[in-house]
Order: sequence, then structure tokens, then C-alpha cells
Amino acid sequence: MILKSYIVEQNLNILEGYNAVLLHGENDGIKDDIKNKLKILNKKSEILNFFEGDIVKNKSILYESFINESLFNEKKIIFIQMGSDKIYDEVCDCIEKNKSNVKIYIFSDPLDKKSKLRNFFEKDNRLGIFACYEDNERTLINYISNQLVGYKGITGELINIIIKNSSYKRKIIQSELIKIKNYFFDKTINKNELLEILNIKNDTEFNDLRDSALIGEKIKINKLLSEIDLLNEDTFFYLNNLNYRILKLIEILKANMVFNDFGKTLDTIKPPIFWKDKPIFILQLKKWNLKKLNKIAYKIGETEILMKKNSQIRNDIIIKDLIIKVSNEAANPF
Repeated sequence: MILKSYIVEQNLNILEGYNAVLLHGENDGIKDDIKNKLKILNKKSEILNFFEGDIVKNKSILYESFINESLFNEKKIIFIQMGSDKIYDEVCDCIEKNKSNVKIYIFSDPLDKKSKLRNFFEKDNRLGIFACYEDNERTLINYISNQLVGYKGITGELINIIIKNSSYKRKIIQSELIKIKNYFFDKTINKNELLEILNIKNDTEFNDLRDSALIGEKIKINKLLSEIDLLNEDTFFYLNNLNYRILKLIEILKANMVFNDFGKTLDTIKPPIFWKDKPIFILQLKKWNLKKLNKIAYKIGETEILMKKNSQIRNDIIIKDLIIKVSNEAANPF
């Protein structure tokens, strides 16, 4: 049964009517919000967490966890991260058991229409499925406004600053909202203090680091890495910042197949690229082709999974290593 994410967000109790639910798409922020709300709604239930890799390595672990009765709780909730067709059979085996006191929630990257798992959830009325698409500016404005209800001093200008400083990513905005709520405990927001805790300066420093890496300036990269303090709690912001630029370069290179002139192509890109940024874009475009950019985009995806699965590792070190790899790739001729 296909559902709409915005309707589910408004009323999470809708999901109670399904034996299992599949959330797929690129918006990890929506998935995180729903997962956290489900934990609160089911705080008296036993909650189990698995990554797809856990189930692939041990084919029986999901089924055994599903059928075994909880010793201390009436209900059981099973969360599966990074699910795909690799665990299709294991998920089907559990659902066919039809246990009303056990719910399965699967969180996946975008699944195409050929996906067996996606088709199974779309066609079975016992199951719920919905896509988590990226937010637009309007949905993010509403999201932040709802999160900061009752806060004095919050304005449209400040909301836009939060959105732009987070590269329009809800997952990063979630981290920023935690900072805001912890800092402004009296619910009175001061603009200057807000700009300070949002690390606007740090954003500029990372942009310099990102741009230098994409040009392949190894000497400058080494200098910047020794000077810039990459905060561990902001590592997903850095990752999304870099990924956003990689995707933009891919978009420009594809558009340039028509004009074969970077200057003319940049003039056609929407939203418009600020004139001061065009020279740095052109320098970067000359260092990359689609094959190299797609290789780095894949590496960024791998890095994100690594960081999500290993909460004890130093994410700042992982980001630095990624920056060095990007710089080395940019420096290699194609």
C-alpha cells in the first residue's frame, strides 16, 4: 500500500495499521524524524536494530528475532537500516508469519521500480510504503517553524539562514536545531549568537577546503587541514556540502555537452551561480570528467554508510581522508 510521507508525518498512528513499513528515498532527515517518533510512541516495546549487513551475514537472525517472544514487553519493534533486495526473502518469511505484536520498519536508499522489495510492499495491503523525497524550501521553512514554535526572535531571515547554512538538507538542520534548543534554553533567540553557534565562519573555511581539493591544490590542502578544526558533530554537514558540489559539477558537465563552453553553460544553470563563484567552478570543471565525478560521488556514499554504522570512529578524520582522496583524484589527468 503506497502512502504519502507528508501525511504520515502529520499522523504517525497511520502506520499502526500495517504489519511492516518500508521507507525509501534520499531524504535521511525524514527517515530519522519518523524513526525517532516511532521510538517515542513505542517506548514500552522491545526495540531491535539491524543493518542489512547483519541479516546478510546471518540469514536466520531476523526470523529468529521476529518469532521469539519478548520476555518483558508485549510488543516488539524491529528497525532495519539500509535495506534492499538482498534481504527480500528474509523479510517475506517474517511477514508471512503475520504476528500482530511485531512491527518491522525498513529504511532504504531510493529503490527503483524494478525492486522486488518495493513491489512487494506496494502490492500487499498488509504493508505500507512511502518515498522520502528531498525537501524544498517551503517544506523546510514549515519544518523549522514547527520545531521552533514558542521561540521569540525567530524570523524569516533567520530561518532562511538556517536552511542555506545546512545546504537544504533536513538531516543537517536537525543537528542545527539541537544546538539552537540547547543554547537558547530560555526560548529567546539572538541573531548574533545564532550566527555564532551555526558555525557560519566554519562553513566558509570548509568551502575553501572543498574548492581547493576539487582543483587538486595539494600544498594548500595540507596547509588548510593543519589549520582548520573540523568539528566531529558537523561531519555530515561537510559530507553533504561536498556531495552537493559534486552533483552540481556533474549537472554542469552534462549541460556543457550542448554549448561546449563552460562560461556559456554556467549562464544557463538554475538556480543561477553567483558571478564571484564562476571562476572557481571553471577551474574545477577543467579538472574533472563525468567518470571521475561519479567515482567520487560513490565514494561519498560509502563514507556516509561507514560513518552511520560506526558511531565510535572519528568522523573528522574520515572527512580529512576523503578530502585528500578528492585532491589526489583532481590532480590526476584524464
